Amino acid sequence: MNNFEEYKFFSKSLLKEANDAAHREKRNKCINPSIIESLPLDYIFHVVKFMYHKRNELRLFVEIDRNGRTELLDMSITRYESLPTIRYFEDGIFDIKRSNRPYPNGREWQETEILKPVRKQSKFRKEVLEAYNNCCSICDLDEKGLLRAAHIMDVKNGGPDTIKNGIALCVNHEIAFDIGLIKIHPDYTVECLDNLKVTVTKLKLPENESNYPSVEYLKRKIELKNKSC
Repeated sequence: MNNFEEYKFFSKSLLKEANDAAHREKRNKCINPSIIESLPLDYIFHVVKFMYHKRNELRLFVEIDRNGRTELLDMSITRYESLPTIRYFEDGIFDIKRSNRPYPNGREWQETEILKPVRKQSKFRKEVLEAYNNCCSICDLDEKGLLRAAHIMDVKNGGPDTIKNGIALCVNHEIAFDIGLIKIHPDYTVECLDNLKVTVTKLKLPENESNYPSVEYLKRKIELKNKSC
């Protein structure tokens, strides 16, 4: 079975449409229209990460250039799911899947409620997964398509795209880690809340000690979660 990287993405016209909708629907995070106008027509703008921002709303991290620069854009789950998907295979082949829109013939729509979050990225993801031998650091899942490079400190809180700010986690454990149901302490012990069926008590660390998760970032993440409770 071929391994692949999968992303939702925007064309320039789709990004402008979604950004106009975000302004119209008064969402918290929109892109400056002048930035979109300056973007090339022949570029695919990947959603490298997203998170559930609030009820029915996602906050997307949209990669807008080849240097990995991202812009934040809030949108409804319905609009996110209507975006096309691209898969990149190891042999250099890619395919694109179009998604159904709520209305036919390209008709736009307006929503009064908002969406949820998820994520992804290229260089950061590749380096983090390689550091952890393409295996979840909490369970034994090693199916690359179900693994994520989870930021310890979120980008919105100043977290960098470095290996020491990343942990390889499967989709389920990444979500649990993001929302605080799983805590990873600075001594790398794992604490699970709400009776999660996780038996691991210690994080599985990279072979190279220089790639161990940053103790400082782990402390700061727990502090931020405690403040929000």
